[in-house]
Amino acid sequence: PLRLIGRTIFPEYPKAGWYGEFVAEICLFALMDLIGWYLVSILLVGCIYHDGVPQQLHYYSRHVMAWFSANKIRQVFKPPFQAEGTLWHASYMRMFGTKVGLRFFSPNQDVMIDPIFGRLGDDVTVDYDAQVRQHSFEDNMLKWGPNWIHSGTTLMQASLVAMSDTGEGVALMRGAVTWKGQLLEPGMAYDGTPAQPVMTTKDLLLQELGDPKAGELIC
Repeated sequence: PLRLIGRTIFPEYPKAGWYGEFVAEICLFALMDLIGWYLVSILLVGCIYHDGVPQQLHYYSRHVMAWFSANKIRQVFKPPFQAEGTLWHASYMRMFGTKVGLRFFSPNQDVMIDPIFGRLGDDVTVDYDAQVRQHSFEDNMLKWGPNWIHSGTTLMQASLVAMSDTGEGVALMRGAVTWKGQLLEPGMAYDGTPAQPVMTTKDLLLQELGDPKAGELIC
């Protein structure tokens, strides 16, 4: 279809100044990719997959089928640009339904496993391969809902906040995984699976900087 549109608008390149029409056709192709992605992955999927769905659903309900369909559609209609690690990343996530505060940073494209229930405060950092998950399957039911990652929280490499909430200034250390329903206390660093408090985030920062005054692990 894109080639047909291009040939309709530009049936043939002139001998003089052909490069102008060539650049215009390339821009047209890029624009059509962007429009197609936005119409399907954002608008269409947003009609069937949003935070207004019930928070407990039978496994074979139409909402769960819509959730599966939404994930498959977005795997096919991928964004024609990379937003991760840029100033546009937070705006990109908001288009998928995630509520994102100021000064968010992550090098990951898929920070939220369930973006419609994502709630991120200010100054949140999500490092490589770290994610936030808001759903579980129990008793043939899909159970999900919003979980809060409060301001100043850092999720280090390959960590996972699974159906949990964090207080302000929390650090989840490399490879750590939370337990469902867990509340991570403000100003503490957590490690392990399930994650347990090991030191304050201030001591963790000193330890990462190699300061010998850093506190010892508390567990």
